[in-house]
Amino acid sequence: MSLTDTDVTVTPPLAQAGNGSGRLTTAEVYEALRRKILDHTIPPATKVNIHHLSREFGVSPTPVREALRLLQGDNLLVATSNKGYATTEVLDLQGVRDLFEFRLLIEPWAARTAATNRLNNPARILDDELAHFDAQGDSLQHALISHDSRFHRAILESTENQTVIQSFEQSHCHLHLFRMYGHNWDWRTTIKEHKSIAEAIRSAEPAKAEDMMRRHLQSAYMRFFNAMTDQKEDPAELRASVSPTLIIG
Repeated sequence: MSLTDTDVTVTPPLAQAGNGSGRLTTAEVYEALRRKILDHTIPPATKVNIHHLSREFGVSPTPVREALRLLQGDNLLVATSNKGYATTEVLDLQGVRDLFEFRLLIEPWAARTAATNRLNNPARILDDELAHFDAQGDSLQHALISHDSRFHRAILESTENQTVIQSFEQSHCHLHLFRMYGHNWDWRTTIKEHKSIAEAIRSAEPAKAEDMMRRHLQSAYMRFFNAMTDQKEDPAELRASVSPTLIIG
């Protein structure tokens, strides 16, 4: 992995935030750095320095060190040989395929389970999440990351299967997948597919919920695949290079 150095500049509004003392808290440093990593202000495979960040944020090294530790837990940073940190690289095509194959194993089942369980049906949570999605905020990317994570997590949590929930969380799929996109978001398709899933769960139609989730994940994979291979269409030769388990039948 080839590492580069970067400077991190804190915008004035953020620098004035905090706990009333004018200094940022660990949580605020974490959020600021996480945002910069996700939108590539700090590019992938770039070294970051605790003391440099401390000076930039106007805080002691302690909150910066804690924030970097949390980001390492998110798999957005890795420790380097000189006891520093570097941002991780974005997923390659094989990594994206592996991640979606993992999701296809558990999320269609989770959607079916959610639609079957009338007592713990997450439809109200899903409807609320969709109703409050705001595409007009300061960052569509961050809004979609947050929405997508909450939507899928609500379905998984309704299964009450802690092993499945923990496995999904450890994949950090939303953080890594959405780092790969630029500004050409097909967010309307994502929201439309989410609404179809929510409707099937609300109506307690297990087979339909499972099918809608599977189709959503397969379509999302093709969107990522096309973006990574700079393809605008989905020709037969492109589909032939994709794992059969990821292609919509």
